[in-house]
Amino acid sequence: MTTRARAGAWSRLRDWAEEMWNRHVRQRELYRQLDLLRADLKARTAWMDELTEEELAEMLRGLTACIDAVQAAGINAPDRPEDTSTTDPTAGGAPPLA
Repeated sequence: MTTRARAGAWSRLRDWAEEMWNRHVRQRELYRQLDLLRADLKARTAWMDELTEEELAEMLRGLTACIDAVQAAGINAPDRPEDTSTTDPTAGGAPPLA
């Protein structure tokens, strides 16, 4: 194997290792963000665990009535590109109320 071939192989190996490390770092950050979102969701919905079956049924009826009213009024939500969000997931903030 020539020196040039060894240098090329080493360069490819180094590039591959760098790519694998960067992928590991990106995925680690994504999992960290996912864990934060899970914890936030759990904190936001903890109060629901304390509701009785009757309270849950009442909430469901109210939600159904609200959805039916919106559909009957023919109100359409404005189109928004799929890659946009109403809140920054890393900030832990709630979506803005309309």
